[in-house]
Amino acid sequence: MPEIAVLGWGPLTVDHGELNLKDGVWHDDGPLLPVELSHVTNRRILAFALCRGAEPIPTQWSYMGTDTMGEAVWSLSQSEGSKPENVGFLDLVTGEYWCRTVDEHLPTIREWALGKNGNGENIGVVIWSDLKPNFEKKARRELTAENVISYLEGLHPEMKDRAREYLEKAPGQAQTEIVTAIQNAWDTIW
Repeated sequence: MPEIAVLGWGPLTVDHGELNLKDGVWHDDGPLLPVELSHVTNRRILAFALCRGAEPIPTQWSYMGTDTMGEAVWSLSQSEGSKPENVGFLDLVTGEYWCRTVDEHLPTIREWALGKNGNGENIGVVIWSDLKPNFEKKARRELTAENVISYLEGLHPEMKDRAREYLEKAPGQAQTEIVTAIQNAWDTIW
């Protein structure tokens, strides 16, 4: 029976918490997707999200520990502190999909999964966090490295500590333009 694969690109791949994974192993050969620190959570933490115009970065993937899409979507949404509608999916068998952020990259995800299947994997459905980039709306400024650094510097100390902890958990593969700028200004931000 085909399995459900989950894509990851942020701290979820380091600390997956309650995410129901088959074996807890994250593989480093996921598809290249446009990811950036572009989503401000309700707790004002800046999080990674698929983002139109961002440079594609290597993502990671793992098998879910369930064979039902509803349970897989629920598990990912809960582990991300989100809602099920913020989880994208692509069913390789039926062709059904849900993606609110970068639907132009669905062929990339499909080709990646089919390539993995050609090399012995058994992926039937791919799911991922589909949080919308909202930095410009929430921070009321353009998404640039300079503006993100300014945003982080202006956070309340408790929120700033949470933002730092989130960034410290990010995997090495999540090396985006904004992450590089934050790392270069690390001592002045924190």
